[in-house]
Amino acid sequence: MAKKIFLVLTLSALTVGLVFAQTEETEQIEQTEQTEQTKQTKQTDFDGMAKNTITVDIGPTIMGALFGATGDIAEKMLPGDLHLTTSGFGIGAQYERQLARKLSVAGRFSYLGGTAGFEYSDKYVDTTTYPPLTINVPYKANLGIDISSFSIEGHARFYPLGKTFFLDGMLGYANLTVSSPYKINGEQEVPGSGVVRINRSVTIDASQGFFLLGAKIGWRISFGKNGGFTFEPSLGYSLGIGSGDTVWDQLSSKLSKKIKETNPDVNIEVDNFSEAGKVFGYVQDYIFIGGPRLSLAFGWRF
Repeated sequence: MAKKIFLVLTLSALTVGLVFAQTEETEQIEQTEQTEQTKQTKQTDFDGMAKNTITVDIGPTIMGALFGATGDIAEKMLPGDLHLTTSGFGIGAQYERQLARKLSVAGRFSYLGGTAGFEYSDKYVDTTTYPPLTINVPYKANLGIDISSFSIEGHARFYPLGKTFFLDGMLGYANLTVSSPYKINGEQEVPGSGVVRINRSVTIDASQGFFLLGAKIGWRISFGKNGGFTFEPSLGYSLGIGSGDTVWDQLSSKLSKKIKETNPDVNIEVDNFSEAGKVFGYVQDYIFIGGPRLSLAFGWRF
């Protein structure tokens, strides 16, 4: 009897073991199949998604308008005998390629240009008299500045949810070029020479290269089932690291030499525009090269 019971228990144990083993093997097969199916689904989704996006950005256009608006604001920071007028325009274009569902790379080109006009006027003061006598022989010095910058950028984007929202990192190169016609028109009292008529003009140029780095967040919103018309707003910050002498230092040095060459008897110092140089530094760092960056891009995803 005991042998029979032992035999029954042994057979039962073997049966249960085989059932558990079969169940475990079945679960492993189902998990493997589900994993493979998930991979295939993701791969199919990526294979079928639109991978190219071309956009035109009016963000630089907004920056150009902002630069144009700085004229009235900046003029309040300048001495009363120095006046400033400004205008600007910009545009950008970008191509983006999807490498994976959550990862893409992009190449971008942008241009921003503007003009600024500084006008300095003064009157001759005869310090040999007491009290000093102001003689009404005014002169005007006009410094026009044509500013243009372009940038070539490489972007890497990460889409945490694999859809719309993205994080963007950027490295690139920018160049700032300034062409500055300087005109002097009027009269000035020159000791030993009396009142002299001044009518001179010179043009000087300067440029500087910058290494760019930046980051931004944004949303790539497509209105089609798989791509189509796309709107892409983003907000970020860029930093430009310049190489060599600053553009304003180059302009000041060249302008001083030109004035001495063309008007050796007239003592007009570039220091008259030192305050304007500070304003230009802010405009360079926060509008044309770096600073906050707003992008409003429109394009097509396919």
